[in-house]
Amino acid sequence: MIALHAGSAHAEAVVRKPAETDDSFMSRVAGKSGDLAQKVVRSNEIAAGKVALIGFVSTSENSLVGHLLIETSADHYEHASFPSCDEEGGAPELLAVFFARTVKGGQRDLAVLCAWEHGGQAVNGTAYAAEFYRVDASRPTVTVRSLTDLNGKFNTADMVEVNQHGKWIRTGKAKFKTAAEVKRLLTKMDVPQ
Repeated sequence: MIALHAGSAHAEAVVRKPAETDDSFMSRVAGKSGDLAQKVVRSNEIAAGKVALIGFVSTSENSLVGHLLIETSADHYEHASFPSCDEEGGAPELLAVFFARTVKGGQRDLAVLCAWEHGGQAVNGTAYAAEFYRVDASRPTVTVRSLTDLNGKFNTADMVEVNQHGKWIRTGKAKFKTAAEVKRLLTKMDVPQ
């Protein structure tokens, strides 16, 4: 069974069909919730050595939903979905799915990097956010938890706006735009990667 803390999810057992690729399996399991935002990520790092398939789906509500499939036995998986990047003036663009240490000396956690375009008559730019999730597969019930305190520290933007003379000027420079830059910021926070 998989549970989600700080959100709602129901776990379900699913069986992989013989010729399904990771992407087609994830698409089938995600169902009518939307299209995959990028190729499925396969890892044995975040679920106590078990195979985990991680996918994100763009929804019609302009948000992303994460889907986690953890293999319990050959071709049998537990599935849970969890909320991810929400609409911020527009639909999020998934830039990267990666793994990062969020606690000094700890295991690596699941991380997502998203961007949003902001535009208007007076302000334009791109906002970026990194969101982190901890997967705990050491208990009978696997849990996925959003690391909300850390997530709040990983918002930044490249912005320009019109000054009083009608000229566009830079008012903000993004602290990160890539997964590597997010990891460098974590290292500066005394969490070596």
